Amino acid sequence: MTIDQDHLLGRTMDFPPRTAWHLTYLPRGYQWRAAQGTVSHHNRWALLGGMRVVAGHYLIGDAVNDAGLAGAELFFPVAAQYSTTVRAGTQGMTPQDFIMWALGTHATVHKLAADLDRVTVIDAPWYDDQRYPFHWLLMDRTGTYVIEPLGDHLHVRPNPLGVITNTPALDDQLTHLTAYLNQPVTSSAIQLAQAIATTSQPLPVGGNSVQRFIQAAIWRWRQPPRDANELLAFLQRVTVPHTPAHAHNYTHYQAIINIVDRQYNFYDQHSGAVVSRYLTDLMEKWPTTPQRFES
Repeated sequence: MTIDQDHLLGRTMDFPPRTAWHLTYLPRGYQWRAAQGTVSHHNRWALLGGMRVVAGHYLIGDAVNDAGLAGAELFFPVAAQYSTTVRAGTQGMTPQDFIMWALGTHATVHKLAADLDRVTVIDAPWYDDQRYPFHWLLMDRTGTYVIEPLGDHLHVRPNPLGVITNTPALDDQLTHLTAYLNQPVTSSAIQLAQAIATTSQPLPVGGNSVQRFIQAAIWRWRQPPRDANELLAFLQRVTVPHTPAHAHNYTHYQAIINIVDRQYNFYDQHSGAVVSRYLTDLMEKWPTTPQRFES
């Protein structure tokens, strides 16, 4: 979920890790190579975000760069459509690599969108020998956007409602929300937001992605959160507890990112610890060395 007027991005990380998630800092100039690639990339921008590391390679769940561009990857099974081969004249990368490239080398969503045809996201394993389908939430000072792999290409579009969950695709989520609100199928996102403010419909009960999307949209537009504390209160409401029924797909951490201050608050659901850092401070203290902050 995003709050555009306050430049805040909040999310819960429910993706099951094979290694632990930690708040992590990567400096400008960080060098990396896509899992299926042969070319080394050098990041233009420093990054601060929730990451895990496998054999020295960082997988980013979400992050903000020092240009003020933030992004988060979300699980996108069934709906994701990736190419099986790299298109001629493009660089190939796995879905796990994409967010590193997107945030490490771009200052705005506009510049990222202009570069999408330079890469092919392919259906191939990452460094942990796993294939993960993702779509991505992006935010900069101009607003909130989503990038989805549909029809073997990456498609970027505005997301004025400012909410996203796992599968299904945004268009399908909006269709479900439209039906829930009893609105015409031609309703725009702005019209849906207006309908939310006046609807008397009870919140849907349940925790699947469609229900969580509707819950988030209703909460976001019926009583817009005024600050990070109110955003965190909502994240608490959609957090999936670690129980026998949710032995793997539970919330590992919550995150709130301020893209103006370049501040990241990491709420570890295992330890209960909160780790907060400012990217600009880390760049001054560690201009060339990655850092991982245990919680």
